[in-house]
Amino acid sequence: MGLFLVVKGADILISSAVVIGKKYGVSDFFIGLIVIGFGTSLPELLVSIDAIIKKSPEISIGNVVGSNISNILLVLGSALLISKINLRKISRFDSIFHLFIHIIFLLIVWLLIFDYKIGIVFLILFTFYIYKSFNNSLSNSENQLETSDFLTKIIYNKPLIIGLPTIIFSIILTFFGAEFTVDSVIEISNFFGISDSFLALTLVALGTSLPEIITSIRAAQKKMSELIIGNIIGSNIYNLLLILGFVSLFEAFSFPKDILFFEVIFLFICTVGFSILLFVKNDLNKKFSLVFITFYCFYLLKLLLTNFR
Repeated sequence: MGLFLVVKGADILISSAVVIGKKYGVSDFFIGLIVIGFGTSLPELLVSIDAIIKKSPEISIGNVVGSNISNILLVLGSALLISKINLRKISRFDSIFHLFIHIIFLLIVWLLIFDYKIGIVFLILFTFYIYKSFNNSLSNSENQLETSDFLTKIIYNKPLIIGLPTIIFSIILTFFGAEFTVDSVIEISNFFGISDSFLALTLVALGTSLPEIITSIRAAQKKMSELIIGNIIGSNIYNLLLILGFVSLFEAFSFPKDILFFEVIFLFICTVGFSILLFVKNDLNKKFSLVFITFYCFYLLKLLLTNFR
């Protein structure tokens, strides 16, 4: 039931967002970054807030770090299984900013104490990035609008009256699908007595990344490369700057660096590799999907060996 809702919600979300973006001359990358990136990051946000309220910061932080790793390795790897991805139109600013915040994140975890002051800085950086990205995105996309189905036509004609409620409905549908999936997995896993940090880094992170995975697969089927990369970069930036920045304002927040330091370093390595590909490659073919998915399997194996030795 959860997976079905995620698939349908992602399908409606991507179609509605693209149509509204075409209507107002906004690029596919910005659509993926803002509308879809934010919509698919809602599970991470609400799971992290819920974890902080319940005084379980390991789940909150592990969810964010694990989701970012999953976005780069599993989301991109899954999309590449469907179609090659064109990187020619990805903005240098977005690629550099994505790498920059992960460098900052590593240095903070390594050298400082992550508290509400750093969280406020993260929220300021997030606001700056959204403003800058919107200004850079006001260019017409070259993709032609597909008007073959009834829903697409009425959203294009009435983007505010029909389009916005449809997007909100699809985000809610996607969120509840992810919630059902995650809750089911956690319930089963708790039955076997698995630790919070391990669950957060693996099953919770994977579960809350389901919207990104499904949305990117749908985008790959429609040959929307910019939207896939925008979804990945947008979700990662939301997770680090918005979610960590916001939950750090809670009194119960604490960053267990002794538990999660390996995962933070591994996330940094993944981000550097992803950034190099964005800088030097014009496109990624299906062969890269094996590389990404293999690295993700090694990551899961390392967590399994660490938690069950």
